Amino acid sequence: MNAQEQRQDEQLSAIGWELSDRYLAGTLDFEAFQTLFYRALAICGPGDEMEMFCHYARGDGWFAWMTREIQQASSKHVA
Repeated sequence: MNAQEQRQDEQLSAIGWELSDRYLAGTLDFEAFQTLFYRALAICGPGDEMEMFCHYARGDGWFAWMTREIQQASSKHVA
């Protein structure tokens, strides 16, 4: 793992911990979910790493919103 990959891994790990902490504390609202999602998307793109959000997409429409955003990012990434 090179330095850039290690930095990305550390950043994603920090986002994962924040997701977990907010979820457990009951403070993970949709706005926080979106903010963390976009931070992760900016770090790693629409790859498999984004699966970490699936467990936390609990609110009405959260999962549908997330999958739409990933699909849109994927189409932009390919184009």
